[in-house]
Amino acid sequence: MASRDTEFVSLPLMTVSETAKYLGVGRKIVYQLLEFGEIRAVKRKGVVLIEKASIDSFRSSGKLT
Repeated sequence: MASRDTEFVSLPLMTVSETAKYLGVGRKIVYQLLEFGEIRAVKRKGVVLIEKASIDSFRSSGKLT
């Protein structure tokens, strides 16, 4: 199992609210996507920041209809 210390996310990063607006879904759906590992994020000072590249990858996969 890989250590979380060796996993990196790339810039730019978006908040949960920004991600929800970008995907056209509610914040609850964004948290579910995080829980299921569909998108990548980091937590910084209590704020969840989501990797935009993973959002774009998920969006282009067609899983969200």
